[in-house]
Amino acid sequence: MINENDPSTLTTSGRLLNYNNAIKDGLQTGLRFTELMDQLIKTTDPDELVTAATELADFTLDSDFVTFPHQYSHADYYLLFMSRMLELHDQGKHVILQSRDHHEELIQQLTPLGDRGTFNFRVETSENGGVYYRERATGQSLFYLNLERKMFRFNSHALTQLFIIDLHDSVPADTIKASVGILVDFARYLKEDYGYSVDFNILDAANRQNYAVRSTDLPAGVVDRLFVMAAQNDYMLTNGVNGNGAEIALGRGIVVDIFNNQLDGQPEWVLTVHDDDQKISWFDVLLRFDFMRDWYLENLTELEITSDPLIFG
Repeated sequence: MINENDPSTLTTSGRLLNYNNAIKDGLQTGLRFTELMDQLIKTTDPDELVTAATELADFTLDSDFVTFPHQYSHADYYLLFMSRMLELHDQGKHVILQSRDHHEELIQQLTPLGDRGTFNFRVETSENGGVYYRERATGQSLFYLNLERKMFRFNSHALTQLFIIDLHDSVPADTIKASVGILVDFARYLKEDYGYSVDFNILDAANRQNYAVRSTDLPAGVVDRLFVMAAQNDYMLTNGVNGNGAEIALGRGIVVDIFNNQLDGQPEWVLTVHDDDQKISWFDVLLRFDFMRDWYLENLTELEITSDPLIFG
């Protein structure tokens, strides 16, 4: 009996026909790939853009009979998607894509930051899926993106380490603000255009935002230290309006509170930032006020703003 799945049972012409069909299938896969690439590179429709990026991010180009020697990685298609997304919102000039010499690999620069940082995506191989956007030299993963789950999460630890610590002495605050603003815009477009679940975390400027700190039972000495540092810099720290914690007015309508936002008997210490225009986040406070930055970093073990534990645990 002839079995098409068993080449030994096929005639010579049957084997050649199977071989030829396999070649056709491989070439058809290549054609589908080029269609998706055209869509990713050329489309001006946001829905078509995310559809192409989602399919390419999990696309297998090679087959048993047809292989393509020069290929970009799955992570590179996320960089293309990010760049095109910004381009559709007239923000394309704020990022630069570069291809590495001698092989296909993309890296990205944030225009304000220049060559002081290069970025790419790293594919997550666990069941969570998705990708991490990281600074290549330090390995800091600034945010997590999952196209299938429509999820975006900023990582406060990486943002603090890279921009508030590592680049603090070499890059002006305005440059850092502009660079991070590109990432915020990208997340905002995902939320507005596609309804993504976005956690802006330490970058959230909404007055309603409670930044939960790492320590659920904050030592009294941490707040006491802020009293001292505020006085040394001609600011006054007052007792919190709800009877615990403290409040400090930083001028220009900016008020920072730290207090125990106790829920169901469980302590939860949080920071809040209020300003009239809702444009100032806790990250902005750290950039603008050196003594607040020093206080935060000195007590980072207790005060670090928490990120999604399922993603950055």
